[in-house]
Amino acid sequence: MRLMRMWATLVATVGLLAPLYASAGPRVTASSAIAMDADTGEVLWERDADTARPPASTTKVLTAIVAIESGRLDEPLRVSKAATAIPPSKIHLRSGQRMELDHLLYAILLNSANDAAHVIAEGLGGSKAGFSRQMNAKAKAIGAGRSHFENPHGLTEKGHVATARDIATIFQYGLGLPRFRAVLGTQSIRVPVYAGTMRRISLRSHNRLLSGWRYTVIGKTGYTRAARRCFVGSARHDGREVIIAFLGSSDLWGDARAMFEYAFGRQSAPATQMVKRDRAPAAKAKPAVAAAAVRAAAPVRASAPAAAVAPDQSAPAWVTAARVDAVGSAGDGERFTVRFGPFDDDRSVEEKRQALANDGYAPLVAGRALRLGAFTSRERAMHLAQRLQESGYRPTVVSLY
Repeated sequence: MRLMRMWATLVATVGLLAPLYASAGPRVTASSAIAMDADTGEVLWERDADTARPPASTTKVLTAIVAIESGRLDEPLRVSKAATAIPPSKIHLRSGQRMELDHLLYAILLNSANDAAHVIAEGLGGSKAGFSRQMNAKAKAIGAGRSHFENPHGLTEKGHVATARDIATIFQYGLGLPRFRAVLGTQSIRVPVYAGTMRRISLRSHNRLLSGWRYTVIGKTGYTRAARRCFVGSARHDGREVIIAFLGSSDLWGDARAMFEYAFGRQSAPATQMVKRDRAPAAKAKPAVAAAAVRAAAPVRASAPAAAVAPDQSAPAWVTAARVDAVGSAGDGERFTVRFGPFDDDRSVEEKRQALANDGYAPLVAGRALRLGAFTSRERAMHLAQRLQESGYRPTVVSLY
C-alpha cells in the first residue's frame, strides 16, 4: 500500500513538472543558441548566447556585408595563388582568374567557398589581415563587439571567435541590405569566371530549409571540427520575422527546425515567458519593456477603425505627422525603421545605444544615428516609436528605401 502511495505521488509530481519542462524552450543540441525578433531585436529564447566559440562559415555573413557596403559589386577581383591554396569548401578557382565581387557573394553565401572569401579579402582589404580589420571594425560598429575575426571564411584560427548573440546581430544588420536578402534567397545560379575566355560555374545553396519546409528560411551554414555545426538565418511567418543563431550543434537541421517551431509557436505568449528559465534574464531584458516591444511588432489589423490613425492633437508633432501617413502598408519592398539621431559625436551615439540596450532593445548603429527594426509597414514602426516616446525617447519613423 505504501509503495502504491509513493508511485501515485511520483506520477503526480511528473504531471506537474511536465508543463514546466515543455515550456522551458526548444530541445536543441547546440552549445550556444539564440532566437530573436528580427524587427525589434527582442530575445525570444537563448542558451549561453554570450560565450565566444568558433563560428565556422557563419563568418561569411560579415564578409558579405563588408563586400556589399564596399560599393564595388561590379568590380572584377583577381584570384591569387594564395586563394587557390585555401582548404575546402571551395569552387576550385585558379590563379589569374577574375570574378566580379557580386558573383563572389553567391559563391561564399551559397557554396560557402573559402577560396572565394579569400579573393574578396585580398581584393577589398589588400590582404587577409587588412580585411579582418575591416570586419572587426564593422562588427563593433553594429554592436557585435564580443566577437573577433581573424579571417574572412571561418576556418579554425587562434582568436577567431564569435558569440551566438553577435552572429544574430550581424545577420539582423544584413537583413537591412536588399542584396544580402536576394543572394541568400537564391537556390542555384550559374556565374561567369574570366581567364582570357569566359566560363560559367554552377552554384547551389547548402541551405536545406530554403524550400520544402513550412517556413522559407534564408541563412548561412557552417562546419569545422572545432566549431561543429553552426547556423544563422531567418524566416517569416504571419507577418513576423525571427532570426536564429547557434554554434556547436550536432544536429544542424533538427536544431534549426526546433528553434523556429518554438519561436513561431509561442509568438503570442508574453515576452517574460519566452526567455529560457535555466538562465537568469540579463539586466537589459526588462520584462515590461520587452513585452511592449513584442506588442509593438504585432501587425495592425486592416479592419482597425479610422480613428486609430487619426491625428491626435495632444501627441507630439512627429507622432501626428506619422499617423496621417500611416494608413495602408508599405509598397513593394519598402520598409520602415525607428531612428534616433543623428547625434553630434560618436560618444553620444554610444550613450544612446547603451541606454536602449539597458531597456531591452538591440539598435543598429548607422553612422551617427541609431535604427531599430525594419518593418514592412509604417503602422508597425509607429507602434514601437510611440512606446519609446512614452519611455522618454525621441524617435522618428523613416523609410529605409
